[in-house]
Amino acid sequence: MSRRLIVCCDGTWCDPELDAVTNVRRLHNALAAADSSGREQLSSYRRGVGTRGGLLSRLAAGAIGAGLPKDIVAAYLWLCTTYRPGDQIALFGFSRGAFTARSLAGLVKESGLLDLREIDSRTSGLLAARAYRHYRTRSPGDTWRGGLRFHFDPERAADIPIDFIGVWDTVGALGVPGYFAGLSELTPGSRYRFHDVELNPHIPYARHALALDEWRRPFTPTRWTPNGSTDMAERWFPGSHMDVGGGHRETGLSDISLQWMTDEAAKCAGIAFHPPALAGLAPDPAGLLHDDDRGVFGVAPPLVDPLLQPLLEVGLHYRPRAVPAVVPGGQGGVLDPSALERQQAQPITGGPYRRTRILGSGQQATIEVPAEELWTGTGLYLEPGRYTFTAAGQWSDGVDWCGPGGIPLLRGLSPRRLAGSVVGEAVGLYRLVRRARGAHAPLAPREVDLPWLFLVGYVANDSDRTGADPEHERIAIGTGTAHEVTEPGYFYAFANDAWGFYGRNSGAVRLTVTRL
Repeated sequence: MSRRLIVCCDGTWCDPELDAVTNVRRLHNALAAADSSGREQLSSYRRGVGTRGGLLSRLAAGAIGAGLPKDIVAAYLWLCTTYRPGDQIALFGFSRGAFTARSLAGLVKESGLLDLREIDSRTSGLLAARAYRHYRTRSPGDTWRGGLRFHFDPERAADIPIDFIGVWDTVGALGVPGYFAGLSELTPGSRYRFHDVELNPHIPYARHALALDEWRRPFTPTRWTPNGSTDMAERWFPGSHMDVGGGHRETGLSDISLQWMTDEAAKCAGIAFHPPALAGLAPDPAGLLHDDDRGVFGVAPPLVDPLLQPLLEVGLHYRPRAVPAVVPGGQGGVLDPSALERQQAQPITGGPYRRTRILGSGQQATIEVPAEELWTGTGLYLEPGRYTFTAAGQWSDGVDWCGPGGIPLLRGLSPRRLAGSVVGEAVGLYRLVRRARGAHAPLAPREVDLPWLFLVGYVANDSDRTGADPEHERIAIGTGTAHEVTEPGYFYAFANDAWGFYGRNSGAVRLTVTRL
C-alpha cells in the first residue's frame, strides 16, 4: 500500500524543546500514524534555522538565513531515502520554514526526486548535493543526471508526487540586511535569488495562512501568484506573525489558523490527525494579540523603551502590510471570519480592532496625525479613485516647530538633520541605482526626497512593483494635495523623520481626506 510522507519545516529559532511551539510542530505532533484506510503516514520534522551551533551562527541564521541550503538538502535527502513508488508527499512550513518547504517543492520540480534507498549515507549526501547544485545553477543539458536514478524524473513534470503544500506566513530567505542601503551587497543574497517558491501547476492543492497585523518589514510575506491550475487559497487571519504561525504560550489566535490548516489538509489530501490532539484546540478570535518583537521582554518594555525602540525602528523598518478590508463580505473570501469576529468583539485586552471606513463620493474624514507615531492608522480603506488631502497644525522634532509642509532645509541647521540629509542623499542615489525604494540607513529621513517633518501618506497596497520588492503607494501631502489612488488599501500617515528618532517628537496635525 502507498504511504503518505509529510515534511514539516519550522521557522527561524523555532525549537521543539521550547515551552511554546509553533503550529508546524503542533501539526506534526497531531498527525495520526495512519489514515482511516490504514495507509501509513510518515513525518519528518525539521527544526528552524538558527537552532544549532554557537551564538554567532544562530544570529547569522536569523539575520541572513545562513544554514537554509543545508536544511533544504536534509529534507530532500529524507524524501529521497524514504520514498517508495506510489507514495504521496505533503509539505508544511512556517515563516522561513515556509520558504524552505516551498523551495523544497521547487527543488523536486527542477531536479526530480532521486532514488537513494540502496546507497550508503555518504554517497547519498553527495548525490543530493548534486541535485541541489543543479537546482541552484539550472545547468543546461543532461550532464548533471549522469549515473542518477529517479523516483520522480523532472522530465515527467506532471508526475510530481507532491499533492499538498500548507504554509503559514512565508517570509523571504535574506531577512533584515536586504533593507539597509549597501549592506545587502555584503550579504549572500545572490545565494538565495535562485529559489523557486512559486506554485507548481502540477501540485493540486496549496494553502497559505497570512497575518493581518505583522508590521516588521523583513517579515513581509512572500505570496503566491495564482497559476490557473492549482487549487490555491491564501487566507488572512487576525494577529502578528507568531499569532498566526504559533510560538506564543497564548494560542487563542494561532489555534484559528491551525484548525483551518488541518481541516484543509484533511479535506484536500486526506491527511489524518489524531482526534484527541485536535480536540485540545481552543480558537479564540478575541485572544491576546502579541507584539512579536517585544515578547521576550515581558513587562519590561516601559523600562527599556528609550533604548529598545530606536534600535527596533532602525533594524525592523516597520511597515503595514497590504491586507484586505476588514468589512463584511470583503475581498471575496480571502479574509477569515475570525477577523470580523474580533472586530465585533472588541477584546478587553486589545480594544477596538481595525475599525474600517470606506469613503463614498463626496464624503470626508478628519484624522489627527501625531508627530511621534511611526505610522498613524487612519482606519480609512481607500478604494481606487481621486481624493484630496488637506492638513494644518504644528509639530516638532524636539528642536524646531513647523507645519505639515515640513522644516525648510537651512532652518536651525540642526546637526542631526544636517548629518541625516547627507546620508539621505547617498540613500537616494542607492535607491535610484539599485531600484530599491525600500532601502534605508540610520540618520536618513524615511522619504529622502521630501523635507524633514513633511506630512506623508501611504496607501498600503503594494502597487509599485518596479523594484525587487513591491512598495506601497506614496502620497506626498504636506499642507495639501490631490491624488488618484490606483489600487485599494488602508491609508496611513506620518511625519517624515529618521527611524529611531520619533520618540523625541511632539505635536500633531489634523488631516482631512475627501473622496471626489
